[in-house]
Amino acid sequence: MMTLGERIAQLRREAGLSQEGLAEQMGVSRQAVSKWEKGLSYPDTENLLALAALFGVSADHLAGLRREEEQSGAETAEETAAPSEPPRQRRRVWPYVLLAVVLSVVIGLGPYLALLMLNAQEPSIDSPATVPVEPEGSEQPMKKPAAEDIGEFALIWQGREGWEFLRAGEQTGDFPFGTLLRAVELETVTDTDYSAVQLHEVSCGALRLSYTVDSGADASYLLEVSTILSGYETPRGIEVGSSEGLVLSKYGDALVYCLKDSGEVRCKHDYYYAYAPEDAFGTAVLFYIDGGKVSGLTVRAGDDRGNEAFQVDRTNIFPVVNGQVDFTGREEPERETLNAAKAVYVALSALLADQNLSAEEVYRHRQTIYENLPLLDWQAFAALGPAGEDSETKQSLLQYLESQTALSTHEISSLQGGAFRMDGAYATWYSILLGKAFLAAPEQYVRCMVDANRPYREDQLLVLTTAYGCEEGQILPEAAEAARELCFHSGALRTEQEKRRAMEIYEEIQKMMGTNQ
Repeated sequence: MMTLGERIAQLRREAGLSQEGLAEQMGVSRQAVSKWEKGLSYPDTENLLALAALFGVSADHLAGLRREEEQSGAETAEETAAPSEPPRQRRRVWPYVLLAVVLSVVIGLGPYLALLMLNAQEPSIDSPATVPVEPEGSEQPMKKPAAEDIGEFALIWQGREGWEFLRAGEQTGDFPFGTLLRAVELETVTDTDYSAVQLHEVSCGALRLSYTVDSGADASYLLEVSTILSGYETPRGIEVGSSEGLVLSKYGDALVYCLKDSGEVRCKHDYYYAYAPEDAFGTAVLFYIDGGKVSGLTVRAGDDRGNEAFQVDRTNIFPVVNGQVDFTGREEPERETLNAAKAVYVALSALLADQNLSAEEVYRHRQTIYENLPLLDWQAFAALGPAGEDSETKQSLLQYLESQTALSTHEISSLQGGAFRMDGAYATWYSILLGKAFLAAPEQYVRCMVDANRPYREDQLLVLTTAYGCEEGQILPEAAEAARELCFHSGALRTEQEKRRAMEIYEEIQKMMGTNQ
C-alpha cells in the first residue's frame, strides 16, 4: 500500500508539476513538499484538504483510507444487509481504524479522521477501491518502451496515460513531441546565427527542454532534456537518486569521468560521467554525481565538436577501466599568467555566473578579487567586459564588493589599498565602500592603516575618502574614538613607531572634526 508521501508524489507527477510548482500553488516551501513526499513530515488538515482539491481527488483517497473491494457483488450485498455477521469481515476493518488513529496523532486530523473511520466501517457503493480491478477485455497498461525501440539517448517516465519518452535529435511534430508534457512557464525564444532557426527553452516542471525550430524546413531538433527529480530514467534504468555504483555497473567502461562542469548546470555535483560512444558523434547521457548518488540527468544531442566533445584528455576527462576511474597519467592544465585586471574579471565572472560553486571555490575567488584591488587597472578591467558596457562592468565589481560583509583584516587592507587606484565617477561609490568597512570595525580599520605604514599624504587622502563615504555625523566622533582606543587602551600598539603613526592618523581626524564643526 502506498504511503501518503508516495501518493502525493505520484499525483504531483501526473499533474505535470515540479516540487517548486506544487509548493507555489500550496503557498508552502519546496522543502515542505519534499518532506511530505519523503515521509519526514505530514501536511496538516488544511493542507491535506487543499492537496485533495488541487489533484481532484477525495481527501480519504489521498490519505489512503479507501477500502479495497475484495468481495463479489453478492458478498457486498450480504455485507450491507448484515455488516457485523462475518467475523472475517469485522477483522478487516481494524487496519483502517489503526491507520486512522496513527494519522490522527501524526497529522492532527481529529474529527475529520473520525468521520473517515465511520466511512471505512460502512463502505458506500459510491466509494471506488484503492486499486481498481480491470474489467475483462479492458485495455492493459502500456508496456515500458525498450532501449532497442528508442535508443540510448532518451529519458523515459510514467505519464498520465502510460509510458512516455523524449530522445535527443530530430523530432516529428511540434512541442511537446508526442508526449503529454506542458509548459509551466513561458518559453524563452532566442534568435540564432541562422535566420530561420530559433532556440526554444521551456520548463515542463520536472523536465527542462532546449530545442530549435527551423521555420524554413518546418523541423524541430531536441538539443537537451534534463531533470533533477526521480521518476525519469534512462533506457538502462538510471534515475536521480540511483547510486554511482549502479551507473558504473549499467554502463561500465563505456563511460568517461569528467571534472566538475563550470557551465550552467542546475544541480549540485562534484563531478559527472558521460556516456558518449564514438558512433554517437557527441550525443551523450550525462550523470551528475553528488555524495555518491545521481543528482541530475541530462540527455544532450551532439554539437559541432562531435566526437571530441567527451574525448579523454587526462586533464579534465578520464577513462573508466574495469569499473574504476583511471587517473594515471593525469596532466595539470596549463595555467595562464593573469594580470590583476584579468584575474579579478575571471574570479568575478565565476562568482556571478556559476551557482554550483563549492564554499572553497567561493572563498578562493573572493580572495583573488581583494588581493588584486591595490593593483587593479579599472579601465583595463572594464575593457574585458562586453563591448560598449564598460560602465556596467565596473558597476558589477563595485556591487559585488558592496555586498560583502565581515571583512577580514587582509581584505580591509586590500580595500584601503584600492582607494589609490580609483578615480573618476566611481570614486564616490568606492569611498562609500571604505566608509562601510570603517563603521563596521573602526578599530580594525585604523589598525590596518597603521600597519600599512604609507606616506603621510596617502593616509591623509584615505582618511578624507573614508570620511566622505560615511553618513554625516557618524565618521568623525567614531573615528576619533577608534584612534584614541587604538593608541591608548587596546594594547595593540607596542612600539613607539606604531603609536606615533596612530597619533598622526588621530590628529588628522581631529583636524577634520575642527573643519566640519
